[in-house]
Amino acid sequence: MKTIRVDDVIDARPFGAFQLLVFAVCFVIALMDGANIQTMGLSAPLIASDLKLLPTQLGPIFAGSEFGFMIGALVFGPIADRFGRKTVLVLCTLLFGVMSLLTVEASSFHGLLLLRVLTGIGLGGAAPCFVSLTTEYVAQRLRARVASLLWAAIPAGGVIAGFAGSALIPAYGWKSMFYLSGVVPVVAALLVIVLVPESVRFLILTGVAGPRVHRILSRLGVEVPANDDTVRFVTHEHETAGLPMSHLFREGRASFTALLWIAFFLNFLALIAVLAWTSTLLKSAGMSVADASIVMAWNNVGGMIGVASAGKLMERLGTHRFLATVFVVGAVVLGMTGAAAPNTAWVAALSGFTGLFVGGATAGLIAIAAMGYPTAIRSTGVGWGLAVGRLGGASGPIVVGGLVSNGFSVPQTFAIVAVPVLLAAGVMLLMRRTGPELFGMQADAGLVSH
Repeated sequence: MKTIRVDDVIDARPFGAFQLLVFAVCFVIALMDGANIQTMGLSAPLIASDLKLLPTQLGPIFAGSEFGFMIGALVFGPIADRFGRKTVLVLCTLLFGVMSLLTVEASSFHGLLLLRVLTGIGLGGAAPCFVSLTTEYVAQRLRARVASLLWAAIPAGGVIAGFAGSALIPAYGWKSMFYLSGVVPVVAALLVIVLVPESVRFLILTGVAGPRVHRILSRLGVEVPANDDTVRFVTHEHETAGLPMSHLFREGRASFTALLWIAFFLNFLALIAVLAWTSTLLKSAGMSVADASIVMAWNNVGGMIGVASAGKLMERLGTHRFLATVFVVGAVVLGMTGAAAPNTAWVAALSGFTGLFVGGATAGLIAIAAMGYPTAIRSTGVGWGLAVGRLGGASGPIVVGGLVSNGFSVPQTFAIVAVPVLLAAGVMLLMRRTGPELFGMQADAGLVSH
């Protein structure tokens, strides 16, 4: 009987039309995460006016989607490892698309908060699926680069939403943005159903081979007779799909997982705090609404560049020491931002560099998660990492709200928000001592060889 190792097949294939198709569809879904955050930020003042919300009620509204994201990633990551990435990706994408459409019908604080939480659950459930599904169809040598390019969709979505909002909101009102944020995910979910196959490794690990694997390999350019019973498909991995979350801490992965979660928490705390509060803080420092919008646009542009380039740079420069350096620089430029206000040019430049380094580091953490766990727990690993990150993201706006209410100045607030980023640099150096660099390893064998 002939044995075909699908891992070797995928690793030998270039990044071709099939991989590009999977990447493109998942990129659109990831795009809507960033667009959703920006849409809420742009629409919040108008929504508050229409629903007669108090300024203090906006903090929970911003945090609601982050808490929802955490719940979605925690719940649906393991479900995806047990029942398939594609199925969960479709369901979660439809969920956040439909909830975005229903947001236009919100008539109270509690109704809006519920819709934001449900939207976040959909986004959180989709994220580990599109990361896992995309990276599993590219060669090991390209996985970090593809993961970082995929995550570049989030700041790119923010840029697109910003430009779209500047045209749509004045002409059609804030509801137009939520219609757009709802329709695109629904269409993307349909594209996943039609165009994107289930993970071939997942199919093999769960005993579903046969014609489905034949068709997928054919799309990868590998011709295998569909009815050839003498061919057996295997993967380098031997675990059973759908392992419980506790496996993130087994077989030498405990320190890696714990430190990765801490880094995610600290990074997202600062990142979401900046996205949620920068415009308000800068306006209180004397900058106009238009100038504050320019500053946030540069933050998203910097984030897009940083996220897109993180994987390639990590392939060349390594993981932990490189990310530690990125975090240190990010902390410095973030801490300087408040002191530069209200000088628009300086604040815009510093904001752009903040997006470049702090946002870029996010992609680096996701790439580490995608490479550090085997297929059987990859969605669980990525999902839990993102969930802990979003817990930090939900905490960030609340922390800044507390600083503002206690009379901290704008420069002091930015300096304090920079501290978690600096701590994340230390976490990266600690992680470096727990195991070897991930690049050059067979990541699908786990963090370390067993």
